[in-house]
Amino acid sequence: MAKELGRYNVTVNTIALGLIETAHQDPEFLAKNMERIVKAYPLRRIGKPGDVAPMVVFLSSAGADWITGQVISVNGGFSMV
Repeated sequence: MAKELGRYNVTVNTIALGLIETAHQDPEFLAKNMERIVKAYPLRRIGKPGDVAPMVVFLSSAGADWITGQVISVNGGFSMV
């Protein structure tokens, strides 16, 4: 998509997320597994929407006008484990 839409000055990127705490998660599952889950993250916690929002805002801004075709990891370090 980045290749196709670039000629129209449209940027296309994706954010690779780790586990993000939301109201849609199964609270029972999280309660049972939270200790094991957070051990997999170097930052020792799961993400919150506020951890992701700044990257979304940045990629939507003029400051990211020359960034396209990228996968940006916002995942508490999970991808390096």
